[in-house]
Amino acid sequence: MSLFVALSLIASVAYGTSDFFGGLAARRLNVLHATAGTYVAGTIVVGVGLLAVGGTWTMDATALGALAGVLAIIGFVAFYAALAIGPMSLLSPAIALIGAVVPVAVAAASGERLDALAWGAITVAVLATVLISVPSSRTRQRVTPRAAILALVAGLGLGLSIVAIDATDATSGLVPASVEMVTGLVVLALLLTGLRITRARFGLLAVFEPPPASTRQGSTAGRAWAFSAVAGVLLGVSNALLILALHEGNLAVVSVLVSLYPLATVVLAALVLRERLTVVQGIGIALAVLACIALAT
Repeated sequence: MSLFVALSLIASVAYGTSDFFGGLAARRLNVLHATAGTYVAGTIVVGVGLLAVGGTWTMDATALGALAGVLAIIGFVAFYAALAIGPMSLLSPAIALIGAVVPVAVAAASGERLDALAWGAITVAVLATVLISVPSSRTRQRVTPRAAILALVAGLGLGLSIVAIDATDATSGLVPASVEMVTGLVVLALLLTGLRITRARFGLLAVFEPPPASTRQGSTAGRAWAFSAVAGVLLGVSNALLILALHEGNLAVVSVLVSLYPLATVVLAALVLRERLTVVQGIGIALAVLACIALAT
């Protein structure tokens, strides 16, 4: 198995697990606070990784890392807001699909060369993500218009952030990932300050308010912050592995493999939250495994 394939798959599992814990934190805290906690922990992890792996500081690496940071934080805030609304097992795969299609489209438009087997496996992986997103007819909770809009914003933001990171030079190491996380923290600080000053309570900003007390019964703030911290550690590991995979491999394959992260989220949602998996979703999981095997060869 190629090194970048292994890095992408590990990053995918870490992303999916991070999203699950981040979604749980967002249900108990408000979205911006949950995201901020995640980003603080993630920034520390990436900073430690930068000290270990190193990298060259250049203007391009810094600028592209900052751009990726702005796009990613928009994506993550929208992502956690969507997961807080739910259902997690449907929205996470839908966001992954959008986030995968964007880099693949950019790779195809830029003339990235892959053989027929690789493009076929990419197509199967995208189809698998679609199938994993198909809801059960018995599922009571439906995707609301607000959640759908947030999912679209999240997918575009996360997909474009991968494109920005891919444009960095391999010699930059984890520098772009570090700049990305720090930029996200700065943007979050500005958002939190702005909301405290204006006390905005309209439109989509309503999802950034703390959840009602009834939704927080049986949970403590300490547990919610712990969920956020765990999500952050996994996010930092995922970001570090993602940029290393992009520097080793190519945009289309890495982005599609990483986009399979909903497998971890959906399985955890089924085991912990008792969200039901359907036969169609099971077929999607099987196709995802086949796609990974094909890409690994």
